[in-house]
Amino acid sequence: MRRSILIGLSFIICHLSFSPAGAQSFTALWATGSAVPGGVQQLEQRPDGQFRYAGPLNVGELKVQTTATAQPGTTQYLRPQLVDSYLINNGLQYMVTTDADQPGWVVSFQEDTYCFTVDPFSRRLTGQLLLPWNEVLLAGSAFAGGANNVEWSRDAMLSFERDRQNPYRFTWIGELGVYDDVVEPGRFKLEGQMTWGPRELHPYTQDEDLLQSTQMRQGGDDTKWRVSQHGTYRITVDLLTLDFHAELLQNARSGEANGISTVSDASTATQQHRRGSTFFSLDGRRLTARPSQPGLYISGGRKMIIR
Repeated sequence: MRRSILIGLSFIICHLSFSPAGAQSFTALWATGSAVPGGVQQLEQRPDGQFRYAGPLNVGELKVQTTATAQPGTTQYLRPQLVDSYLINNGLQYMVTTDADQPGWVVSFQEDTYCFTVDPFSRRLTGQLLLPWNEVLLAGSAFAGGANNVEWSRDAMLSFERDRQNPYRFTWIGELGVYDDVVEPGRFKLEGQMTWGPRELHPYTQDEDLLQSTQMRQGGDDTKWRVSQHGTYRITVDLLTLDFHAELLQNARSGEANGISTVSDASTATQQHRRGSTFFSLDGRRLTARPSQPGLYISGGRKMIIR
């Protein structure tokens, strides 16, 4: 009997000794080293508790530390378990040390679109070079024709427009609302292709109000944004920083126009101008006269195509 108890205790002790440690608690993290432009950059803490960096890196060494400046005996460093560990990886576990001389992560070439994430829960650092997507599409039941009472239609997805200056930024303008006789009324998510996955963008919480949402994540739980009022919206997303921003341009109930709603041709645009309407560019700048260059403009709460 005594021998059985001792064997059982030994098993428990060995199991506890080799079990992975629990989640770590960091209030902030910084990237430093010869690979970091300016010498030090603070990582962004995301709503799920992870820390993320997105931006340029140089050839050299990168370290992750718990203070903005090194404080001997106080600053902790997240060092890779293996020497010569590359920043671009599928998820490598790290160790915590106060020894500033321990090696960091290897950055082997200079690029402007690095992205790495520190997960204190799994104690892993995951890095990649983020390439632009070919497209971003809005999918769901928050727009007319997007869904029926059984499922969402992948063929009805609405395309975002890529920013000409920033290939990671996409914008969509159109009408959203809560429609009857559809599954999951008022909900939507974003896709990176005209089908379900593998590239998907979600809010961090289910039914997050699109007007209150500022951050998004790629993959994970199938959470959706929620539309609370019918109107015309402008949604802008940045795939590098994973920022999300939505504006209500026109409230359908009040009829107040802060932006655009429906598409009109050049002749309609001319008629709007003759009635004294003011023109705006898509970024909200007020124009002093009717646009002379072909393009997309805003006038009288409507989207006008000038050819």
